Amino acid sequence: MAKKNKPSEEQLEELRETFDYNDRDEDGTIELDEFIDMLDELEASMSEEEAKVGFQDIDTNDDGLIDFKEYIAWWTED
Repeated sequence: MAKKNKPSEEQLEELRETFDYNDRDEDGTIELDEFIDMLDELEASMSEEEAKVGFQDIDTNDDGLIDFKEYIAWWTED
């Protein structure tokens, strides 16, 4: 299992800013289409199928959405 690093207050602030930026409909979650847009902006060369698999890996509660807690876990994973 991957080790989790606890983010500093500054890192949490930055993560919140990027999360909010990518939460284009401002509903407090990142949906698959928003996730794909984010990957495109990051210039991650992933097919839509690869993006779906990555999304499902991050969506640990399997509700079809990435919430802020899941987003933090993803970005702070070793």
